Amino acid sequence: MTYSLSRADVDSITEDDVKCSTLKLLPGWEDIPADFRNGNLYTRLAEARLLDYQLPGISISFLPEFDDAAACQAIDRCITAHLNAFAPRHQHRIAGVGYMISKVCTVTSDGFENP
Repeated sequence: MTYSLSRADVDSITEDDVKCSTLKLLPGWEDIPADFRNGNLYTRLAEARLLDYQLPGISISFLPEFDDAAACQAIDRCITAHLNAFAPRHQHRIAGVGYMISKVCTVTSDGFENP
């Protein structure tokens, strides 16, 4: 099954989802491409967000559907709500959130672009 993430999906995450966490938009392990399961720039960004540290030397370009202030707030809510979940295991959450991030923006570092 092909995983997709729309603006409506991202907008559906509420403040209650952030407080209590959610898994409703997290892709299944089998739907996450191997490069995300093995780790890449997107998963490093997800881990940096979870552990609250800066990831230096990156640029983020939002896809057209997500390129406005309201979308940025909704994306942050969505990412936080999924990273705060206690299940599934840590590797699944990081890979899944990294994959989610790739559906809303392009992240580059030192001239290298991830798919």
